[in-house]
Amino acid sequence: MILFYSLGFIFLILTVIYNFVWKDRFRDKNNLKKDWQKFLNSESLNDIKGITENGDKLIWNKYLLNEQLDKIIDVVNLRITEFPELKKLENNAFNKKLHYKRTLPY
Repeated sequence: MILFYSLGFIFLILTVIYNFVWKDRFRDKNNLKKDWQKFLNSESLNDIKGITENGDKLIWNKYLLNEQLDKIIDVVNLRITEFPELKKLENNAFNKKLHYKRTLPY
């Protein structure tokens, strides 16, 4: 009887964890377009705080496209000399680019 309770409890924990992971991925996929528009709007207004916040959200989004990452890198590189607070975003974007370029084993 204890075995069934233990297996049921483990199954419940795994179901809860899977649900959290699924919701996080679903939220990332749905928020990508909205966050991208916010980033482009911040860029057009030259809002450094908005570029930093929205760029950071985009960098950590699993569904970010390579073209979008290149645009983020270009925007940051144009403004990094005037605004050193973009250094963290520059480093995160560089690391994400390295992650995209990695070779995967077959």
